[in-house]
Amino acid sequence: MATSDVRVYPFVMDEQPDLRRAWLRGYRQGDVELALARATLLREQLQVELDAARARSSAMQTEITELHRRIDDQRRREIELGQALDDLRERRDALERDASTRAQKVLSEAEQRAAALRTEGLRQVGELQQQVEQLLGLRAGLSAALKRVTQDITDSLDRLAAAPARAIEQPVVPPPETTDEMDERFFRSS
Repeated sequence: MATSDVRVYPFVMDEQPDLRRAWLRGYRQGDVELALARATLLREQLQVELDAARARSSAMQTEITELHRRIDDQRRREIELGQALDDLRERRDALERDASTRAQKVLSEAEQRAAALRTEGLRQVGELQQQVEQLLGLRAGLSAALKRVTQDITDSLDRLAAAPARAIEQPVVPPPETTDEMDERFFRSS
């Protein structure tokens, strides 16, 4: 109860009200009746205030009970939310583990594919190098064959120029080919 709710009753402060004495016996009846009326009034007023205080106390107790109930509800809700948060954390961790596993698997597959492609590329480069070497060999053979043909033509033209005029009238029989020349011609045609 706040200090502003406390009422000070002047006649309560005095332990004994001023009762005047009667002539022959005890106190004056009017003073006694007045003191009794005041005491009754005070008692009734105190009873009303006590009832009001009890009502306020009951209301406060109800409010306290309600607040305790709300606190308990909030604690239960906090526990539920904590459990839900823990469940979410576990699911997040599981998803992260799954994602990491999948990422490792994809990365491993990509590395394997890259290694296979690299190996295949190196094999194809090797084949291309062999083909280029073969083509260069063929080109060198062709160049040599063209040089020989050119030389043969030049030799033939020189012989024709040196031969007498009657040689034109006679058919020219080419000299017989050797085995090496036949192999070379076969190699060129293939």
